[in-house]
Amino acid sequence: MNPAFLYASDAETYGEGRRSLALRCRSGELIRVRSGVYLPADAWQQLPSWEQHRARILATARQGQSQRILIQQSAAVFWGLPVIGTEPEVMLLAVHPSHGRRRGGIRWAERQLLEPVTTQAGVTLTSRAQTALDMAAHLEFERAVPAMDRVLLPDSTRMQPALGKTRLLELSEALPSRARRMRARRVIDFADPAAESPGESYSRAMLHRHGFPEPELQREFITPGGRFRTDFYWEEQALVGELDGSVKYGGSGAVLAPSWETLSRRSGGRMPSAPPASDLSAGPGAILGSLRIIRTDLCSGWCAQDCPAPTRAPPGPPAECPRP
Repeated sequence: MNPAFLYASDAETYGEGRRSLALRCRSGELIRVRSGVYLPADAWQQLPSWEQHRARILATARQGQSQRILIQQSAAVFWGLPVIGTEPEVMLLAVHPSHGRRRGGIRWAERQLLEPVTTQAGVTLTSRAQTALDMAAHLEFERAVPAMDRVLLPDSTRMQPALGKTRLLELSEALPSRARRMRARRVIDFADPAAESPGESYSRAMLHRHGFPEPELQREFITPGGRFRTDFYWEEQALVGELDGSVKYGGSGAVLAPSWETLSRRSGGRMPSAPPASDLSAGPGAILGSLRIIRTDLCSGWCAQDCPAPTRAPPGPPAECPRP
């Protein structure tokens, strides 16, 4: 549900005036979401961080006399696509001949429309496919992969079907330069709908960047404590990788909730400890700080389902492999 904003322009219409809103803001009764847009402080404080970010984008989209079209990370928020880190500016489509410019926390950028714009939650924005493709064409590889992984899956909340790689590749051919097309194709080729969380997608992309071989995702293991799955598994190297958490969505954001302790418990307490849960808005460092890679042959009793048990290591404490 969208928040009920108070607008300075409405206050003047109903006789309250901008000065009254400013005084209420100074007293702590109101929070200024952006210039000329306010919310009651108690309502604002009840919103989680990703909903506050969404509210700022929504307030920006509703201002102005002409239509404002959200693109890239700002559009991704309303499509429920993962955005790594906090984007300080609201991104809008620059309508020719305005070209790109920045002002007041807004960035207008030119983008070639690959599909007609649409609406979602009361705002006008680029399509789900174009939003993911623009992120792939303009962002770092690892920041674009989580959104591309996600669009390969259906979204029942927004009644959106899964997008196929063939369709995405076809659309990417209309991107305005060879370099952008190559960047987008690289992300599409790498994307995998088996990824279960944005943090997992980001970590997988970073492992790829650092030269790790491609892991098997969501491999099931049998241990004395029962069956469980790991985020990453490298059978040849006898390595597993696990991100510290499972994603729980609230609106357009994601929080990584602790699950490593559960994994450690199920493996008989032989796995290293991990740092506390992280919010995706905390950025790449927090996500990578939650990634752990260990040798399966150092965990007594591990066996991948339907494959031979790994050779057990000599007695001694388990050792954690270096992080990428």
